[in-house]
Amino acid sequence: MHRRLSRQRGQGLLLVLAFVAAFLLVVWAALTLASTAFLNLNGIRSDTQRTYALDAGLAYGIEVNDSAAKGAGCNPITPPNLLLNYGSATITVSVTITPVVGCKPGKPSYTINVTANGRQLSAQISSSNAGKKASWSIDFEGYQ
Repeated sequence: MHRRLSRQRGQGLLLVLAFVAAFLLVVWAALTLASTAFLNLNGIRSDTQRTYALDAGLAYGIEVNDSAAKGAGCNPITPPNLLLNYGSATITVSVTITPVVGCKPGKPSYTINVTANGRQLSAQISSSNAGKKASWSIDFEGYQ
């Protein structure tokens, strides 16, 4: 009663296997892309946290310098490290403040170096009114 066609011995199975292989290849490519995207997201998040930490270190350095200078100007300052909590991670920010060459007490200028988890920010700040409170401007700023 059942009769097999002589020319169709497994062709359907081969066609199904080819479609399954193509489908698995597409799934593998999608998972690889998703994995790479998740890894990049963590890298971007970490880099963003370090950049924010450097900016916070610069603001901290300006505030410490503002409190310490009080018109005296041109003295190097090394404030204590700043600890920043980002979720479950703590970032240690170190700041050094040195007067620029030719610093004048009436118009002090400082170089602030901030380091956080392997990244560094260098900035130069100056004051036009002898470093009185809240009178600092950032002349330049560079990240590494």
